Amino acid sequence: MQAWDLAHIITHYVNGKGENVSHKKLQKLLYYVEAWHLVNFNSPLIKEDFEAWIHGPVIPSVYHKLKNFGFNNLDVINDEEGTADEQIAKIIEDNKIQDKVEFISMVLNKYGCLSSFELEILSHSEKPWIDARKGCAPHERCTNIISKEAILQYYSTL
Repeated sequence: MQAWDLAHIITHYVNGKGENVSHKKLQKLLYYVEAWHLVNFNSPLIKEDFEAWIHGPVIPSVYHKLKNFGFNNLDVINDEEGTADEQIAKIIEDNKIQDKVEFISMVLNKYGCLSSFELEILSHSEKPWIDARKGCAPHERCTNIISKEAILQYYSTL
């Protein structure tokens, strides 16, 4: 599935729990859903790769669509007609992930209550992001890919 579709699901779910979602937080939640999906299903959920940016793992296509929000909170991402619930149901159906919704919810229940800063600190302490940024200064721009293999290997040990 496209990361943008998963971003809709994540934003809708976390907002529905009464938690805020900033663009930075959304990127980290995308990352953790993908990481645990790799471990539990031995296959990627998201087609795109994450890059090891300064503030943690980022899907560039999602970043570019939402960069105008800065660090502000996102509401449910509505770019289609219909209610948010209808949009999410359509995304789930179109991507044929009905059997993954409960799993995604479990990951979001674990990480969704953390702030964007807490998620950034967590991702910065983990091997996939650290290794992908090797050779880059802490505040240097980096577009190195965090490989799905590295993500799978690391999170499989947890």
